[in-house]
Amino acid sequence: MYLIKNTATKRYYRKLGGQAHQYVGIEDATVFRKWKQAKQKADILHAAINPIGEQVNFEVEQHKFYVLKNKHDKGYMNQISWNAPKEEAKLFAEKEAALKEAEEIAIGMAKVGIDVEFDIEI
Repeated sequence: MYLIKNTATKRYYRKLGGQAHQYVGIEDATVFRKWKQAKQKADILHAAINPIGEQVNFEVEQHKFYVLKNKHDKGYMNQISWNAPKEEAKLFAEKEAALKEAEEIAIGMAKVGIDVEFDIEI
């Protein structure tokens, strides 16, 4: 998976809709599945910002993300379900963050009598 990094701020591009965007931490960045798509967007950002006098560069960075896979139903956890397809899974930049989320969900669900466990995949 690929991200666009603003080299001036060391933050990552996040699309908000239309032409709007912001720069955020890695967990909230827009992820591109193909390098070419990310490079094209980085070039567009560079072309839009540099004419106004800002000397900002963007680089495309490859990063491994972790997802939580439901052991029982074989679906993936996203913002509203733990049975989502992998393409819609919530991404974690660090394995520790994925482990923590899996533990918090399992504890919360156990309190209401539901047994759910997750495996971590890259």
